[in-house]
Amino acid sequence: MGSLDGTRRIGRFTVERTLGNGGMGKVYLCRTPGGLRLAVKVISTELAHSHTGRVRFHREVEALRDVRSPYTLPLYDAQTATPPFWLASRYVEGPTLDEHVRRRGPLGERRVAELGAMLAEALAGVHAHGLIHRDLKPTNIILEDGEPRIIDFGIVRSHSATKGLTDPQSPPGTHGYVPAESLRGGEPTPAVDVFALGVVLAFAATGLLPFGHGLPATLRIYQGMPPRLTGVPPALASVVRACLSPAPAERPLPERLMAELGALVKPPPGPGRPPVRPPRQPTVPVADPPHHCHVPGPPAAGEGCALRPVAARLLASGLSRPLIRKAVLQHAR
Repeated sequence: MGSLDGTRRIGRFTVERTLGNGGMGKVYLCRTPGGLRLAVKVISTELAHSHTGRVRFHREVEALRDVRSPYTLPLYDAQTATPPFWLASRYVEGPTLDEHVRRRGPLGERRVAELGAMLAEALAGVHAHGLIHRDLKPTNIILEDGEPRIIDFGIVRSHSATKGLTDPQSPPGTHGYVPAESLRGGEPTPAVDVFALGVVLAFAATGLLPFGHGLPATLRIYQGMPPRLTGVPPALASVVRACLSPAPAERPLPERLMAELGALVKPPPGPGRPPVRPPRQPTVPVADPPHHCHVPGPPAAGEGCALRPVAARLLASGLSRPLIRKAVLQHAR
């Protein structure tokens, strides 16, 4: 066992293989001495020896410790005192949203709305702890049994964080997901995560990014150009467009998004669900129905049909006319 770069152990964990490389370092699949699988992120040597890198790492560790949510992966352990710095969290085998869409195509409207409502709930939990993720994107969303798990809190920021802790030479997020106010150097607010969520939902619905890729996407956002939402279903497009508003104050809060996206999620007519039948209307007997009785013998002078009271009771009970006729004939015998 071991990774391709020769790493065999990280702390007390045994390395099985490399899961991926990121901006802050490498992520390995490891096992505890008891056999539990973990995802262990090891910070690169360069970042470990820089002030900015250490600050970002400690922020991520503290964020994972503070945010206890079903939509995030709990922190198992971390090495924060001396290099090499690493953190270990629960391993999820599911694909990222990016991988799922590229392999299987865009999601349907109902599925996108369902996913969006859960991601909005996840962001509400993150923001409730005074934190901003700042790098929400399909590659940072793992699908576990169809439910999202948000990972990579490497550039998370506190609402009240001190200025100057972000490296001015590195973009505060990913091209195409960062709103204009952040590109202009403004302090981040929870609205930056809502903007990124809008991009994620557009990608999930179409497989395309509304502003494109790379630096051209950043320029489109900076210049205030409208997003391209071709292919996004109208009801969903209205929600996405609100998330991508150039003005942070006009973007909906996660709680509102949960309600709006939840309204688009309609229960499917699954198997085993009993059909909805209209309520049964009571049979109203005719006040003075004409005499069509086939019982031998006409009624006595001045009297109605002798069987009419029986028929009236049967009609009142809700029986159909064929059954009433059968009952009448049986009574006559």
